[in-house]
Amino acid sequence: MKKNLFVVICGGGLLLASSVSHAVTSSGTIGATLTLTNGCLINGSPSQNGINFGTLDFGTHPATFDTLTTQLAGAAGGNSFAIQCTTADYTVQVTGSTNQAPGTVIGTPGTPGRYLVNTTNATQGVAYSLYSDAAFNNVIANNAPIPRASTTGGVDNYTLYGRIQGGGNSVTVVPGTYTDTINVSVIY
Repeated sequence: MKKNLFVVICGGGLLLASSVSHAVTSSGTIGATLTLTNGCLINGSPSQNGINFGTLDFGTHPATFDTLTTQLAGAAGGNSFAIQCTTADYTVQVTGSTNQAPGTVIGTPGTPGRYLVNTTNATQGVAYSLYSDAAFNNVIANNAPIPRASTTGGVDNYTLYGRIQGGGNSVTVVPGTYTDTINVSVIY
């Protein structure tokens, strides 16, 4: 009996040992990647499209104006918009505006011509120009870099000024609301 028990124990041990010796471990790897490109925060937002840079509001005036001026009201407050990029090699440009010259234009068109168009009579417009300085010496051309107004703590600030000249105190200007959309791009 002891001999049979010994054989059973030894046989069980061999079976157990043989099953352990058949265990196999396979291993490998998983590659993980991430590609980051340059990025910019505009007014603190990482958005890339539909960005509100601010408003250029000439205000409410009698239609018999001669010259009107304004400064950008930044979307994040103040008189500028703020840009902070992962690269110092970027440019900010006005790429154009929505309106073409309407049939009747009041004021002196600049180069390039920009036009505020009457919202109820699209044949009526008022010419205006954009500048990068408060003295109205530096006209902003389409697709040309806008100079930085200031830099604080790695954040670059840009501002725009608008001027309408040559209204001529005319009584033929059609009263109403005049609008345009200025397109701005940050290229990085």
